[in-house]
Amino acid sequence: MTYNGVSYHLCSHQCRQSFDKQPKLYLGSHAEKHKRKSIVKKRTFALDSPLLDSEVETLETLISAMMGVRKVQISGSSISVSYDLLEATAEQIEKTIEHTGNKLANGWSARLKRSWVHYTEETELDNLAAGESACCNKPPAKKG
Repeated sequence: MTYNGVSYHLCSHQCRQSFDKQPKLYLGSHAEKHKRKSIVKKRTFALDSPLLDSEVETLETLISAMMGVRKVQISGSSISVSYDLLEATAEQIEKTIEHTGNKLANGWSARLKRSWVHYTEETELDNLAAGESACCNKPPAKKG
């Protein structure tokens, strides 16, 4: 892929999605700043129906293989995942779940919760990509 006239080679589709959404987070001084940082999240994803025993192992293997995923626990219709937000997002995990043919819970409260998680993760990554800047209690650094 090319970004600002420079070609980048990314290791996976998951990396490409992350880079497309937050390129500044992975380039220049931001990349160095976050290289050794982890932002561990633990989320529970609800399915519309419990998994069969044969489906549990397959789904657990696929989610565990994702970059940034630290731990996966599946019980009935509940999937608990610990992951590093700098490498994976809840949205990417949800897509992996749906890719296997499983459906996430679709009630209004489940959809609202997923939307809120997507919004907060996106905001957190936006804030990291923005870097240091002036705010109401911290004046801009003097150039000099």
